[in-house]
Amino acid sequence: MKKVLKPVACAVCAITVLMTGTAVFAEENKSTPTGIAYDNIGSTIENWASENPSDYSSFVTAVFDGDGIIYQGAFGFADKENNIAATTDSVYEWGSVTKLTVWVSVMQLYEQGRIDLNADIRTYLPEGFLKNLKYDDPITMLNLMNHNAGWGEGTWAMQTADPEQIVSLEEALAQTEPPQIYRPGEVCSYSNWGAALAGYIVERITGQPFADYVHENIFEPLGMEHTSILPDHSDNAWVQEKRKELVSYSYDGSTWNSNGHQLIYINLYPAGAATGTIEDLAIFAQSFVRDDNPLFEKPETRELLLSPSLYLGDTDIVVGCHGLWAEERENASLIGHNGGTNGCSSDLVFDRETGLGTVYMTAGGWPAVSELLFGKMASYDLSSYSGSVTAPGALKGYYAGCRSIRHGIYKAMGLFSMLPLTYNGNNEYSVTSMATLTQVSDNMIILKQEENSYPAYVYKTSDGTTIITLGAQSFASENSLKISLYLLVVMAVISVAGVFMLFYRAISLLTKKHISYSGSLFVALSQICRVACLLPLILLASKYTEQYGLTHTQGYIVFAIEAVCFIIFSISFIMSGMGLIKKDTEGFLRLKYALSVIGNGVSIATILSLELLNIWGV
Repeated sequence: MKKVLKPVACAVCAITVLMTGTAVFAEENKSTPTGIAYDNIGSTIENWASENPSDYSSFVTAVFDGDGIIYQGAFGFADKENNIAATTDSVYEWGSVTKLTVWVSVMQLYEQGRIDLNADIRTYLPEGFLKNLKYDDPITMLNLMNHNAGWGEGTWAMQTADPEQIVSLEEALAQTEPPQIYRPGEVCSYSNWGAALAGYIVERITGQPFADYVHENIFEPLGMEHTSILPDHSDNAWVQEKRKELVSYSYDGSTWNSNGHQLIYINLYPAGAATGTIEDLAIFAQSFVRDDNPLFEKPETRELLLSPSLYLGDTDIVVGCHGLWAEERENASLIGHNGGTNGCSSDLVFDRETGLGTVYMTAGGWPAVSELLFGKMASYDLSSYSGSVTAPGALKGYYAGCRSIRHGIYKAMGLFSMLPLTYNGNNEYSVTSMATLTQVSDNMIILKQEENSYPAYVYKTSDGTTIITLGAQSFASENSLKISLYLLVVMAVISVAGVFMLFYRAISLLTKKHISYSGSLFVALSQICRVACLLPLILLASKYTEQYGLTHTQGYIVFAIEAVCFIIFSISFIMSGMGLIKKDTEGFLRLKYALSVIGNGVSIATILSLELLNIWGV
């Protein structure tokens, strides 16, 4: 994105830097992997912030190592319209970085012998708690940590803007359980629900709410006094009030526009609801690299937590470490986690070798702190994995994101994460204009995007589905969605034509020129339904950003609409077909019947191809 340097913004940013940037301590003769002396880390970040004001609306950041916090600072405005500058006392949302409290809690219980990472989690759950399982295979805590328990996304909302709709963690999990699509251990598909389930298991074992456990066993031992974790932040009154000051912004290419306060309540709160100051987040992050870690009694527990638990296929390329993700930079190998909510995004990474790490939280923007300290994302050398490709071109086709709704008519949401691969020859594939994939062996792929290249792995599941995995992101061969896509396009065209036909019918009725015929009422109703049947998908697409799904009330209404539409399509199809085969049907009327048969047939086929009849099992 082209950087736009605004002199006024620069001046404001520079003033903000001087007011809020704080060097906590610096050490001589130490430098970052990119060569920045420790005592210059603060000024380097501040210079970047003053030179790139269009890259953020506000952010807070800290740098640490095993000895303590090296630097922390705040930049921009928490509320630009009311001239409220961001400070190190501003609170931001952690998003999915919250999941690290789950994995720390699990490892604490593992250390105490209360959790077996390889035991079936149903051992710790109420009988029959998991209702949407496809396979009888055991699901372990390691599966939850590695996000390969087999779940896709669910239809139901995981968060709400209405505080009256906040429910207990147990109830939230029961309401939002997604279907299990893949056999446990076969496919890595990032799962908020799975992480929240692990938090609930902590509840079940300890006999106390997950939030209480985290405060007692993580926040309090670390002295984190300004962090909450419940959906409405009610576990910390100070945070609850401070959160109301923060405004979220989005960039339109030239300026940052307010999205309001974005006070959204995440019912699956262990997966992403923690909120607090940058100092508290830095203290939490620094606990992973400090020698006197108060969270574990044995050093081996932390070592196990930070050790690799997930690799890219059968390679030695590390993808995850018991819930933390691996990240290769030009100058360092990092592990950590990032996060995003409706209002904020965050990042926590550290270099295990040196203990140096950084965190940031922002309400709009892309702070380059990790790049400053550790370099750009690394390009991988996969020459050691090169080999023969026995079936050149075999990967061409359509792939859908494994982390998408894979059940019922909402399977159409998978169309938004489709990865169409076209074969260019020489073992190279194009992913539209975004990237190229070069297959270097039967299993290994190089993804090239702009200047970077990343490793990917291709394999087949036990049911024959081809999976292309890029670590936490996996895509499954889904050529049936291609048919659904074509049917949806045709249905949309027919729906638009139906609007004009309804308009013509309305004029005919007003001018009293309409001539009724057998089944004409159902033909008109089916034209209305073809438009109405697309509304649920539009509603889900629009509400997914806000609620991460539909509320149950919205879902029931949507299901009722779809069921009525399906019935109308079927009746109209039958009546039009009967009219079409009648011998005394005249030419123009025969054309009407034929168009109705085609329109309703496409609508029925589209709905069936997207499994409408299975939505009742969601």
